[in-house]
Amino acid sequence: MLAIASTFKSGEPSLRVLLDEIHKGSIQLPDFQRGWVWDDDHIRSLIASVSLSYPIGALLTLETGGAGVRFRPRLVEGVRLGDVPAPQLLILDGQQNMTSLYLSLRSGSAVATTTDKGKPIDRVYYLDMARAVSPAEDRLDAVVSIPPARKLLSDFNRKVDLDVSTPELEYRTGYFSPWRCCSTPSGCRHGGAATPSFIGTTKPSSISLTRSRPRSSNAFSSIAYPPSS
Repeated sequence: MLAIASTFKSGEPSLRVLLDEIHKGSIQLPDFQRGWVWDDDHIRSLIASVSLSYPIGALLTLETGGAGVRFRPRLVEGVRLGDVPAPQLLILDGQQNMTSLYLSLRSGSAVATTTDKGKPIDRVYYLDMARAVSPAEDRLDAVVSIPPARKLLSDFNRKVDLDVSTPELEYRTGYFSPWRCCSTPSGCRHGGAATPSFIGTTKPSSISLTRSRPRSSNAFSSIAYPPSS
């Protein structure tokens, strides 16, 4: 009987590393992938799950550069680059999760999404830390989406219910923006002050990577990462 050699290897890249690779264009999408379509409720649920290190599904990627079929790549939604590099990996499955995480945690811009009724809205995301650390609260209720001005208004925009438009107001109200953990090499810092850790630097979300390398085609990678509740 012929011996069958394994072509799989595993590792555990951090979510921050994956988002950085998307930001640099090292991880892209094949052009045949459909567009990103998630609404505000889906994004909030995903952030809540990741903050609790819950599994959120699987990420399947294709390593480029092989002798097999070549796909035309395109950048992940929200990535803005002057000179676009050739990608090292293409996302085949899991793009809705990864695009949502990139846009909300790493892009540095408001997320152009929709309500559950399909109305276009722009949102940035925060954790209400008092609710996030309370065992009596549902973590989803602690994830708050706010317009890009970072103010929640009522009474025909005449009353300010929440204002987190400056770092000082964020600290005073106890609202924490998770993107700080994924947007700077030093981690959760803003204005020189440390903020609570949302995503660890080594194994946040228990991401595991399994990669196979077919003999005559591109190599596949399968990453199981923290997923939606």
